[in-house]
Amino acid sequence: MIRVRNDNTDAKYNISLEERIFEEYYSDEEFFMLWRNDKSVIVGSNQIIENEVDLEYAKQNGITVVQRKTGGGAVYHDLGNVNYTYISKKVSEFGNFAAFAQPIIGFLRSHGLDAQHIGKNDIGIGGKKISGSAQRIRDGYILHHGTLMYDVDIETLEKVLTPDPAKLSSKGIKSIRSRVCNISEYLPIGRNQFWEEICKYFQATRGIL
Repeated sequence: MIRVRNDNTDAKYNISLEERIFEEYYSDEEFFMLWRNDKSVIVGSNQIIENEVDLEYAKQNGITVVQRKTGGGAVYHDLGNVNYTYISKKVSEFGNFAAFAQPIIGFLRSHGLDAQHIGKNDIGIGGKKISGSAQRIRDGYILHHGTLMYDVDIETLEKVLTPDPAKLSSKGIKSIRSRVCNISEYLPIGRNQFWEEICKYFQATRGIL
């Protein structure tokens, strides 16, 4: 497995880097990258940015807005969030989010957390979402990437994301805050230490799916 620790935190650069790696990847080896973005909103490929993001609030607060090439919903990133990217030839696993979640769940459980795969493409603790993921395929390769909320600024997340209230209510969710939580609530070690711990864990393990 090729393992990469990417310490660049520029969202536009990181999204472009991930896309370029995926488009140009032809190795038989699996690829795994850990990375973080500074304050940003990453919007799904099928979404209309103006419908999902308070652009004025984003501008006033230095929040970068980027559209990715995978589906799913808009997500807020800051340095309290860790992103991970898998690239492999396991296209037969497309849509099997639970399989790709196992190495991340393994890391969380190694720190005593009762992490579980929940819903279609999320990881949760205590029934609340701490990670979401998305996928795409290209020429026999699959990209699976996701988030991992350690101590994301939930207040900013709620202000900058503007999902249709009807979508939330249709799922029985009153608000974004009621659905998500930070890992720091269960593992208070500090965001930089969490970043170092996850990098160390995946450097020491192969994370085979």
